[in-house]
Amino acid sequence: MWCVSMSVRSASSTSIDPDTVAAELCDGVQLSSPDLAAIWISHHHLGHQEALLASVHARLNPRNLIGCSAQSVIGPETEIEDGPGACLFAASLPGVRVFPFLLDQNDLERLEEPAELHDRLGATPDDIPTFIILPDPFTIQYQACIGLIDQAFNGSTTVGGIASAAREPGKNRLFLGDQSFRQGLVGVTLTGDLRTSTIVSQGCRPIGPTFVITKAKSNVIIQLGGRNAYDVLHDMHDKASASDQARIRGGLHIGRLINEHQDNPGPGDFLIRNIAGIVDNEGLAVTDHLRPGQTVQFHVRDADTAEHELRSLLTAHVEQSNAPPAGALLFNCNGRGSGLFGEPNHDIHLINELLPGTPTAGFFAGGEIGPVGGSTFVHGLTSSLILLDSLPADD
Repeated sequence: MWCVSMSVRSASSTSIDPDTVAAELCDGVQLSSPDLAAIWISHHHLGHQEALLASVHARLNPRNLIGCSAQSVIGPETEIEDGPGACLFAASLPGVRVFPFLLDQNDLERLEEPAELHDRLGATPDDIPTFIILPDPFTIQYQACIGLIDQAFNGSTTVGGIASAAREPGKNRLFLGDQSFRQGLVGVTLTGDLRTSTIVSQGCRPIGPTFVITKAKSNVIIQLGGRNAYDVLHDMHDKASASDQARIRGGLHIGRLINEHQDNPGPGDFLIRNIAGIVDNEGLAVTDHLRPGQTVQFHVRDADTAEHELRSLLTAHVEQSNAPPAGALLFNCNGRGSGLFGEPNHDIHLINELLPGTPTAGFFAGGEIGPVGGSTFVHGLTSSLILLDSLPADD
């Protein structure tokens, strides 16, 4: 039997006036003093973000708030890709401790012991915390920060997205409480009576067999299975169907198996990275650092594959659950949306179809943060979804 105590709402606005936006968002969620609020605004609102934030606080009075500026935002029913957009997620979380935090590059360089990070993030590994983080890509080494969190909090869950409204330092905005920041990383730590599940859909399918890296240097794979890596790729291309050959030419990816001891790996077991180019007609440059002994497999990505994987992962979650989650946060790559699917609202419509009645909000990020194989990574062209719910009554 489920303990129904968590109350979650989400809303969106396409207005440009900050007070009108705040009114539409807060009237849409209709929650007073929620324990957690998250807000995302498109770049159209930069310049009056402080007024918008102040108006939201005056109307909603959230106990904790995080957010950031974005290329575009995702509301409960629509993905607002063109024109001004703002979305709000608000949750009443009885029995859950919400601890807000701000980190900058200086903090990362000073943190030397896990206990120091425990203090800064307001939890210990025994709490099994969930972290929601929103980094600025230009002012903090967010990959290093994610690694520190994983090391300091074994068994924790970290999700989020990288602020995406700007292409240069100092232009993005991060929100924490009633304040706006130009640098660093904002986030919240969630502990207590909370159940979270993550769905990380990288939108790829394997092509060809798996291979073991037998020679590599830094981010270049030189040999696969004792053969020249470029020759292996060339053979795989020639054996593929005409449609897959077109997909390979349009952009090929490689998946690194996370758990080398896993039998019959499938979707979600590989960390997908881009193949950036050919090196000396021999090696494959990859956007990751690889080493001999790792198992890899070539992957292709297209709209049909992306839809199939997300649908399969959502369906599997539904089949394993007794009830829909109370709410969800969605961090989508800014390369998805209508640019990938040829139509708007694809992912949010799919979520609403399979998780009906689940209030959802999020944004199109410059990198999506979520776990694969028990470790946290920054992804591309991915949907990273976190589902929130109260613990069952018998827990």
